[in-house]
Amino acid sequence: MISSPSFRSIAGFTVKQALLSTFLAMIVGFPAAVHYARSNGRLSRLLGITTYIPFFFPSISMAIGFLAVYGRNGLFNNLMSFAGLERVQILYSLGAVLLGHVFYNAPIVILVLGNALRSLPTDVLESSKIDGSGRIRRLLRVELPLVTPAIINSALLIFTYCFTSFAVVLVLGGAQFATLEVSIYMNFRLLAAPQNAVVLAAVQFAFIMVFGLLISLSEKSSPFEHGEQYLEKNRLTGIYSWIFVLFEWIPILGALFSSFYDWTRKEFIFERITKLFTEKIVLLGTGLVNTLVNSITLSFLAAVVTVTIAFFLSWQARHTSRGSRYLRIVSLIALSVTPSILAVSYLTAFGSFPVPLLLVLLYIVISLPVALNYISGQVIGAELAFLEAAQLDGASKLARVWYMIIPFFRSTIIYAATVVFAISMGEFGGSLILGSKDFPTFAVAIYRLNGSRYLLEARFLSSALGIIIISVVAISRWFAQRPERSSRSTP
Repeated sequence: MISSPSFRSIAGFTVKQALLSTFLAMIVGFPAAVHYARSNGRLSRLLGITTYIPFFFPSISMAIGFLAVYGRNGLFNNLMSFAGLERVQILYSLGAVLLGHVFYNAPIVILVLGNALRSLPTDVLESSKIDGSGRIRRLLRVELPLVTPAIINSALLIFTYCFTSFAVVLVLGGAQFATLEVSIYMNFRLLAAPQNAVVLAAVQFAFIMVFGLLISLSEKSSPFEHGEQYLEKNRLTGIYSWIFVLFEWIPILGALFSSFYDWTRKEFIFERITKLFTEKIVLLGTGLVNTLVNSITLSFLAAVVTVTIAFFLSWQARHTSRGSRYLRIVSLIALSVTPSILAVSYLTAFGSFPVPLLLVLLYIVISLPVALNYISGQVIGAELAFLEAAQLDGASKLARVWYMIIPFFRSTIIYAATVVFAISMGEFGGSLILGSKDFPTFAVAIYRLNGSRYLLEARFLSSALGIIIISVVAISRWFAQRPERSSRSTP
């Protein structure tokens, strides 16, 4: 299969769209990253919240949001028609795929590059300013060379996410723009060619391992201590950043607002949304409430198990000289396995296992790197001298764990569990392959509703799911950053 023209076409398109998406996302996100680094006002905080989108906003919610805003009968074309202009076809094209990837990945530039620029020492920037360097010259000659690793790291991250993209390509582009990830799903579920899916999964795994190694090599801690932030107002980057925030949030909020009103029938649909939760939907094989409860239960179980594993590994790494290196290897292996690859592997090796069990295992593996990265950062460097004192006083190991270690890392555990729960609730690609007709997850249920006569209801559910997940993660993050005791530094 690897030597076939169809494979070369799919692999070539996968690389092509990932390169184009990465370039555009870097360009679009760069001015906003600069503004985020040099300001600390309301807009800067909004940009910070926007960085949650690539990691926590469900991909299916994003795709349906784009359908609601940029579709043939979406908000954008309705405004065009109202202004007397012709409607334009945006979706189901390469441009739609690129637009979706820019939306989803440009905030990564703010997160990685923006924070790197923030960490630059003020004395270096002030010295450059005193020497007569203007803003642009200082940015190009001083700041960007100092944060080159962050630029490379953000580009590699975005390329990897675009290379393995599933929902954006499947929903916004369609089957004619199949990537390796989409082809794995199509061969396994639609074309009844599991052997081809396994080959594609193996090839993609090899690619991602290489990307993961490159990302790992590019991840260098900043040589500068995080001191006082260098502030500098810039009206142009401020205006651009407001436009950027609108670009990011309109598909999210627009889909929610448009879901309450049927523009074709000129009527509100509150009653139709209510019926979703009170009637059994043949398309789903069960009621929507059961689907929601099942997804919450599986996501909760995955969060408990994943955080337990991550904390145990981090605690062991704390007492090992090469612990951080071992954790990085574990994270790299887990990151190299996409949900589609995992789903195909599970069904091939454990096809007789219950679907809920396979889904929980899927969620654990895909969220473990994130949980490990956060928990290990808090555990390995923590000052825990009081544990030695408690041990000398005769406290048992169980007592030290239950009454000291867990309370001390309470906010860390809660935040990590919330993140895992959010990732699990929004996971789509692997769940679509694993899920049976009678056991769809909430994200898969939204996708099925969107492909039927429940289009507006799917918009409402997808937007509500995305907003709730981001809100819960943001609140949990705020809780985790609160100082719990004077003897402990904020995580």
